[in-house]
Amino acid sequence: MHWRKLFIQLIYVCITYMGIGAAAFASMNGEGIQVYQKNMHLSPEHKQKLADDISRYRNADNIWDILREEFSLEHYDNNPAVQQKIEWYMNNQDFLLRSASRAAPYLYYILQQVKKRHLPAELVLLPIVESGYNPFNRSPVGAVGIWQLMPGTASGLGVKRNAWYDGRRDVIASTRAALNYLGYLQSFFEGNWLLAMAAYNTGEGNVLAAIKRNIRDGLDTGFWSLPVAQETRDYVPSLLALAVIISHPRQYPIYFPPVQNAPYMAQVDIGTQINLKYAASLAGISYHKLMQLNPGFSKRTTTTKAPYKLVLPIENVEQFTENFARSPLSQPLQWLHYKVKTGDTLAMIAKKFKTIAADIRKLNHLSKNSLHPGIHLLIPNTHGTDFSDDNDSMEDSLAENKKTSHVYAKTKLLAHNQKRIRDTTTLMQASHKYALQAGDTIYMVRKNDTIEKIAHRFHSTSETIRLANRLNTHSIKPGVQIIIPTHRMIATQEVAKIAPGDTIYMVRRGDTIEKIARKFHTSTSSIRITNLVDNESLSEGDKLIIPTHLRA
Repeated sequence: MHWRKLFIQLIYVCITYMGIGAAAFASMNGEGIQVYQKNMHLSPEHKQKLADDISRYRNADNIWDILREEFSLEHYDNNPAVQQKIEWYMNNQDFLLRSASRAAPYLYYILQQVKKRHLPAELVLLPIVESGYNPFNRSPVGAVGIWQLMPGTASGLGVKRNAWYDGRRDVIASTRAALNYLGYLQSFFEGNWLLAMAAYNTGEGNVLAAIKRNIRDGLDTGFWSLPVAQETRDYVPSLLALAVIISHPRQYPIYFPPVQNAPYMAQVDIGTQINLKYAASLAGISYHKLMQLNPGFSKRTTTTKAPYKLVLPIENVEQFTENFARSPLSQPLQWLHYKVKTGDTLAMIAKKFKTIAADIRKLNHLSKNSLHPGIHLLIPNTHGTDFSDDNDSMEDSLAENKKTSHVYAKTKLLAHNQKRIRDTTTLMQASHKYALQAGDTIYMVRKNDTIEKIAHRFHSTSETIRLANRLNTHSIKPGVQIIIPTHRMIATQEVAKIAPGDTIYMVRRGDTIEKIARKFHTSTSSIRITNLVDNESLSEGDKLIIPTHLRA
C-alpha cells in the first residue's frame, strides 16, 4: 500500500534526524554504541574517558539478568503452542548456546535501541527466532541478516544496498530499520503485540485478511484463532517460549554465556577507505572478529564513499586509533580502487599506477595465488590523478602528469629510493617524521626490553628504531607501543639470509605459522619477520627459513 510506504519512510526520516550529533568524542547517549570521529588521536583526557568506559564494561552486570527484569509482555506460559516450543528449546540447547554466543556483541546495543523506542524488551530475542543471531544468514526467499529483512522492506525503511555493502547484514543499520518497522506494526494493530509480531513474519496484509475472515465468520479475532500460515502460528510462540525460559532460569536451567550490560561496540569514522584485514591488524583483532562486527561489507575493503565507518570492540579503539594515526591512510592521499582484469599481474598493475608491487600486495593482504580477475584492490594515488579502470588514456594522463606534477616527481623519487636503499636509517634521516608503512610491525615493549634487544629480535638496528619512533634514549618503558619498520625488507626486495643452525621448511597443507613454530620450538614472530609472511599469505609449497638458531 502506497500510504504504508510513505508512513515507514516518514518514521525512518524522523529517526535519522534524531540521531547522534557529530561530537569529537561521544559519551553515553542511550544509543548503545560509542561513536568516535575520524583522525581522532586520543588526548590524555579522552584516553581517561575511554579507560573509564572500558572499566565500566568489564565490571558491568550480566545483561541476561537485566533483560528478564525488563520484559513487559504476557508470555502465555500455559498455552499448548508455547509449551511445545519450550520443550523444543530444552531438547535443542546447543542451538540456544550458539545463538546466545553470536548475540553477545550486539545485545547491549539492541536492548538500548529497544528501550529508546519504548518497545517491549522481548524484541531483543526476535533475531534468535529469525536467524539464530547470524548476520550472514540468508533465507531461501531472499531475507538477509539477523532480522531477516526482505529487499523491498529494507528499501522502504531506508536500508542501503550496493556492490560494496548490504545494510541488511549491518547489525546497526538493520536493527534500527527492523525496530522502526515493528513500532509501525504496533501502531497499525493498535498496540496488539501478538498481531504485530505475526505481521513482522507474514506481512500486515495477511494478518489483516485473516482478521477480516474471522469477523465475517463470526469467530474470535485474537492471534491464537487466526487462520494464518503454520510458519506464523509457530513464529509467535517461539518468541514467547524464549521469554518464558529466560524469565525462569531455575525452572529451565539453560546456560546463556554472560554478557556485560555496557557498550561493547564502538563506531569509528576513519575518514577514508581501508582494507579490512589491514584494519584488523591495526586494531589488534582477528579478521573474523572484525567481520563479525562489520558484516555489512561485501568486499575486502570498506565502501568507496563516505561515511567511512568501522565498528570495533571498545577495548581496541585506542590501539586502532594510535596505529591508524601513524599509518599511511591517515595522510592526505587519495585511494583508488582497481578491479583486476584477466591477464593482470601484480607487476603490471604496479607499473600502471607507478607504485611498488610489494606495497600493493601488503596493503591488500594478497597471498601468493590470490590475484584473480574481478577482485578489487586499493591503490595509493599519491599524485591525485583522477582515472578509472576503463580509462583508455590512462598512460597519456600519467605522462602529462609526469611533466607537470611536483608531487608525482617526489613520489617517483621516493619509490626509487625504497627500491635501492637497503638501510631504512638513511631514508628516515631524510625526513622529520616517520609514518607507519604497510608491512611494518607494531610492538608493545615488554619488561626488561631495551632498544638493542628489540632491534636484534626483529633483525633491525637500534638507530632505525629510535629514528622511526623519535626516541632520544636507549631505554624505553614497558607497555609503550613502537613501530618496527620491517617494511624495508619488502620495499628493497631483501631476501632473508640463512644463519648457521637455521632450517629450510616446505609448507604443507593445513600449516599455520603457529603450528610450524610449535613444531620447531621457536616463536611465531621470528618466523613472520624472517620470511615476511602471515597466515593469510602462507601457501602450500612455500619454502620458509625457520630461525632455529633463535629458539624461543
